[in-house]
Amino acid sequence: MTTLSQFLYLSQVRGDKPFETIAEVVAEARRLNAEQSITGVLVFDGAQVCQYVEGEAGTIDALVERLRVDPRHEQVQVLHHAPLPGERRFARWRLGYLMLDDGRDLTRFDALVGEDAIASFLEQLPLVDLEP
Repeated sequence: MTTLSQFLYLSQVRGDKPFETIAEVVAEARRLNAEQSITGVLVFDGAQVCQYVEGEAGTIDALVERLRVDPRHEQVQVLHHAPLPGERRFARWRLGYLMLDDGRDLTRFDALVGEDAIASFLEQLPLVDLEP
């Protein structure tokens, strides 16, 4: 049986064109996630990203290492990285996407870790762009 892993992080988008950067990230992640059987959701508030991904443990660990050195963002804060008990939460989504454009931002995640971070993140999902 395959061991699944989950990873949730918060980071600051670098550069003077954050919207273009995120469009690039989402397109690239959807393609790569399909190839590597990774599923998840990315939330963007105009400056910060909070992303949850799930997949085979080794694949997620490799993704975590790539994310840590990705020059498109900085101040990567790990909110949760653990085995995923049970089934995937987002088995049909290569990468769901949500742009917070209603005055909310992601700063509330700064103090959250573990299951509290996951629960707060999941509360955002009714508004997600469900492109698989």
